[in-house]
Amino acid sequence: MAAAVRTAAVRGAPNKWHTLIATCLGLGMLMIDTFVVNVAFPAIGRDLKADLATAEWTVSAYVLVVGVFPIAMGRLGDLFGRKKVYITGLAVFVVASALCGMATNIEQLVAFRVLQGLGAATMFPGTLSIITSVFPPHQRGLAIGIWGGVSGLGLIAGPILGGLLVHGDNWRWIFFVNIPVGIVGLAMAWLFVPESRDETAPRSVVWAGLALLCGGLTALMFGLTQGNEAGWGSPLILGCWAGAAALLAAFVVAERRIRYPLVDLSLFKSVTFVMACLSAFLFSAAVFGSQPYVSLFMQNYWGFTPLEGGLAFVPATALVALLMPVSGIMGQRLGPRLRLIVMGGSLAVLVSALYLLRLTPSSGYADGILPAFLIRGFGIGLVMSATSLAVMSAVPVAKAGLASGTQTMARNIGTAVGVALFGAVFLNHVDAELPARLAAADATPAQTAQVTAAAEHFVPAGDGAVRLAASEEIVDGFIQVALWTVVIAALATGAAFFIRHRSLGAAPVLTVPAPVGSAPSPGPSPAAAREGGSRPGVA
Repeated sequence: MAAAVRTAAVRGAPNKWHTLIATCLGLGMLMIDTFVVNVAFPAIGRDLKADLATAEWTVSAYVLVVGVFPIAMGRLGDLFGRKKVYITGLAVFVVASALCGMATNIEQLVAFRVLQGLGAATMFPGTLSIITSVFPPHQRGLAIGIWGGVSGLGLIAGPILGGLLVHGDNWRWIFFVNIPVGIVGLAMAWLFVPESRDETAPRSVVWAGLALLCGGLTALMFGLTQGNEAGWGSPLILGCWAGAAALLAAFVVAERRIRYPLVDLSLFKSVTFVMACLSAFLFSAAVFGSQPYVSLFMQNYWGFTPLEGGLAFVPATALVALLMPVSGIMGQRLGPRLRLIVMGGSLAVLVSALYLLRLTPSSGYADGILPAFLIRGFGIGLVMSATSLAVMSAVPVAKAGLASGTQTMARNIGTAVGVALFGAVFLNHVDAELPARLAAADATPAQTAQVTAAAEHFVPAGDGAVRLAASEEIVDGFIQVALWTVVIAALATGAAFFIRHRSLGAAPVLTVPAPVGSAPSPGPSPAAAREGGSRPGVA
């Protein structure tokens, strides 16, 4: 497979560390932008005179596109050049950011967010596949760990930057800030990212297969993000599931019949590749699917401001950023025992969820959630880089874009599944238990409806016994979310058990073009589907 990647070395090739810096700059911008809009969408709705249900599509539209396209864009990078596709995605992202900042109505903003999501989905797989292709195997764990650490810093900076940039109805700078950063990123990518691609496949794409894949994933993601709103048994959602199944099945059939498929289905015969992606899916469902409800609990139940809510995550997320490089190095050295890191991190998330089971209505941040945050941060710091290393080690370097895109898609869909599942769990608990408690507290039917609707958004309403009942059921519903987090984290641990890391052999030498000149917050309400709330972005 050494011939799968071009083996011509060019004098003056970019330094691999410069390449890492260039791609991490784009990655950091993506991670920040994924979470910054969650803080701003209420201000966006007020400024553009849009109702909450419409304004939330500034988040949902982006989530849909980012969840659908990474696998296809990663493979296009393998075929046509990872640098070329990455720079194209970054350019689209920067232009779309400028258009978002200049939008004059909500319809324009949603359309430009779709374009921005397409740029992000094009960029993200490239960041990891480029790093994998330029670093030799013995340094790849460190490089992927640094890549993961930048992701962690983006998680910190997103909610905080959103809280700092949004003042009243002034929200446009959350998009304009991407322009100077993106221009620097484009220049660095042009100068320091070498070109690489899969030389085993022709420079052509069966566009019908690409359309089937993207159509099936769109139906799947739409069903997940709209399930609570429309009802999981509604004709719309059932139609989405049926359409997704039919389109994806047709895609598999079509891919098996052509000589050079878009997605090499033989990769899915690798147990390590499949289990690492499955572990990433389950881990993202447990962690990033539940995280928006932690934000809601702090802001709506405890009364934190958006900035305070973002700062509350800093201790744990700082731990994530610090541990990710360490995790990558440890994974590289452990080799076949890499799975122990992923299993240990998944178990840490499980323990953090168990800690939340002791919450009471009188619990505070320091004794109620902070210890769980720190344990969870430890687990995330271990898992993210190690899982990425396992996925990338399970495939030939020539297929790095496909592998990165598949892992990104698995994580994004996992997050969407988690958000939908935990929202349904919380809503079902509140709707089933609270009305009876309120009736026992002598609440009127009108008061019961009002207090229940507020509790669906984690807001305890009413006075006296009515408020106490609402508070207790909100906490109990949050505990139900924690219980399901325990279950999913346990499944992620089980999937990680089957990961078998292997060495990829000698590092490729890349084809590099001639040197330029002379020689790149809060998440959704669980009742968002019913009454219009925000939905999270994707880690």
